[in-house]
Amino acid sequence: MNTSRAGRHGFTLIELLVAIAIIAVLIALLLPAVQQAREAARRISCVNNLRQIGIALHNYHDAYLVLPPAVVWSGPPGEPLGINEWPVGVIDRVALGLAPGSEADRTNANWLVLLLPMLDHAPLSQNFNPLLPISAAENKLVRTAELPVLKCPSDGYSQSGYYYQRDFLAGTDTNRYARGNYGMNSGPDRNCINGVSAGCTDGFTVDSLDLLNKNMTLIGSGIGGVNVSISLASVTIGTSNMVAVDEIRAGIHPADPRGAWALGFAGASITARHGIQGGNNDDGGPDNMDVSADDIVGCDAINRALSNSTVNRLGMSCLQTSFETNNQATARSRHYSGVNQLLLDGSVHFVSDSVDLNVWYNMHKRDSTATFEIVVQEKGL
Repeated sequence: MNTSRAGRHGFTLIELLVAIAIIAVLIALLLPAVQQAREAARRISCVNNLRQIGIALHNYHDAYLVLPPAVVWSGPPGEPLGINEWPVGVIDRVALGLAPGSEADRTNANWLVLLLPMLDHAPLSQNFNPLLPISAAENKLVRTAELPVLKCPSDGYSQSGYYYQRDFLAGTDTNRYARGNYGMNSGPDRNCINGVSAGCTDGFTVDSLDLLNKNMTLIGSGIGGVNVSISLASVTIGTSNMVAVDEIRAGIHPADPRGAWALGFAGASITARHGIQGGNNDDGGPDNMDVSADDIVGCDAINRALSNSTVNRLGMSCLQTSFETNNQATARSRHYSGVNQLLLDGSVHFVSDSVDLNVWYNMHKRDSTATFEIVVQEKGL
């Protein structure tokens, strides 16, 4: 009888460990490629969103012969809270706990709310009451709407459930806003008011130098302002050289207004003062990392909740000050090394974070007389 043992089956421990190691190496090699493919798909979606917004802007212009204002600001003339230093359009009464109460919210429809019918959201637009502020209970359905066309998939903070809690500083939670990732370029101008601030010639323009009692408009050199609409004919730089919409990032805390798509403030749905670096203009260029970059309401609360180092590490730094206003915000994205931008001719480009600041400034200025070339890292996919 043959008493020899049957042939050995299976792996030894060493062979098993070698096989696991090989699989781990293969996964490590493939994972970056998979992540890059996913990010490419997300960027394509982001670019397509901007293209749809570009079509909507042109359809709005065809219908009304002007582009939409950055925001409609209501109420009596003047900004009584601005001590004749701040114009209309920068002080958020709801966020500061003044409205509703001793003050009324004066922020009505912003440019994206006005574009809803052109973005295939006419039924949602019909739920908006333009005679009431965006904070009104009657407009809750609009301001909380999660609209994929306004979200870049690369930014996790703009996805469903990450609301802006506008009354956070007041200690309540009754005024939430859905997030988005696109801001109208209101102008890269300096932090001053032409004719009001001493020596200011390249700042923002108002309709009355009496900011306290008569002011009702505010416009930079971008494509829209507070109660101000412009026509394509006024863009003397040319639509193929002019940035209409910047990509922006959504806020990283409930008190962070950035990316609140239905709210007409700098940072929420508008970019402003984002073309110059120096002095109190510290937000020049995309993805600016200056520790006091964006000037937004809620900055102090954000930094106390998350810590300054965390906020800076996340690339969402802002100015902590005793009286907070929404008056400065730059383009930001979660893409690697740059941001997507919609030009006024409807084209979309990806611009590097290292873009020359003079080029960046002039491509956001509708009346620029400078000669420059928009150097893009690559065209929109």
